[in-house]
Amino acid sequence: MNKILFITLILFSSICLAAPQRGGMGGRSLQNNTGQPQARAIKAFDASEVAGIFYYDISKVVKKLKIKDDAVATQVRKSLRNYNFKVKEIALINKENFDDLNAIMKTARKANRPDVTIENNNQNNNPNIREKVGEIIRPIRAKISVLEETLNAELAAVLSEKQDKKWIKYQESIKEDMKPKRPNRNQNSNNQNQRRGGQRRGF
Repeated sequence: MNKILFITLILFSSICLAAPQRGGMGGRSLQNNTGQPQARAIKAFDASEVAGIFYYDISKVVKKLKIKDDAVATQVRKSLRNYNFKVKEIALINKENFDDLNAIMKTARKANRPDVTIENNNQNNNPNIREKVGEIIRPIRAKISVLEETLNAELAAVLSEKQDKKWIKYQESIKEDMKPKRPNRNQNSNNQNQRRGGQRRGF
């Protein structure tokens, strides 16, 4: 009787110890599965952003640059409003072109792998798509660049050297945030290994 009880206790202990291990493995797998879409999720193609279309939050800029002089603040607001207005005009004129590009890129992306960025996507190997994007985007970028140069010159004329440096840094940070992010090499390697593993398992 004692022997049977002893064996039962050993088996029960083995099951209790094994359960957390299986659960832990399952937990890690679940985290990978739930984390994987987040790691692979990328920003959808937005033609207007690629062309450099964005608008400044005027109040935020004045506050960020810590402008105390009312006359300077008035001039900064005027320059920013003028820039935003002219950029909005460009956006409205090219709205149909942007919509067409977004539709083209969305279709091309669905036809290729969905887990890569715009820059290294197979769709960019299609010269017709690259040419179409370039024909529309390049002249718009050039216009935006001219407006930006004019804006920066106007602000440099009224801001202090310190404020102007802060302004340029802020401007660059906005443009950097708009750029699509490439996945790192480890992420790409992991995704490829997972796909190969799935294929070997017959999924």
